[in-house]
Amino acid sequence: MQDGLLTVADVTRHTGVSRKALRLYETMGLVEPEERSAAGYRLYGDESLRRIKLVNRAKMLGLSLAEAKEFLHVAEGCCGENHPALAALVEGKLAQTEQRIAELRSLGEVLRGVSDRLSANQGQHRCEETLCTCGPLTIEKKKPG
Repeated sequence: MQDGLLTVADVTRHTGVSRKALRLYETMGLVEPEERSAAGYRLYGDESLRRIKLVNRAKMLGLSLAEAKEFLHVAEGCCGENHPALAALVEGKLAQTEQRIAELRSLGEVLRGVSDRLSANQGQHRCEETLCTCGPLTIEKKKPG
């Protein structure tokens, strides 16, 4: 390590980002090495670590790496500026999250019902379950229409 710069191994240790992910971040323009060593190894500074942490934060918000670019733009000193695209992105992620929560609640209700029926039957499976495969399976064909 030279002049306080970090090697790829150091960066992965500090951020938890794999070598492969770091390379992808570079390819997408999310982070760049500050310089290269005499042997050609990539070296990173504090700014690179900060950007990687911001990308990780964006991922925790459910943003894709492509969407993280806009997130980085706002996080890098553009406070106070109008960012309607970012607002729309966050609203879209919120809508997706709420939809997923509704789907998971519905799944929870189905699983709760199956669990209740199994408990009522003292764990013994009954063939009236829609998930049962004890009897002959019939596959309904969709009628053209």
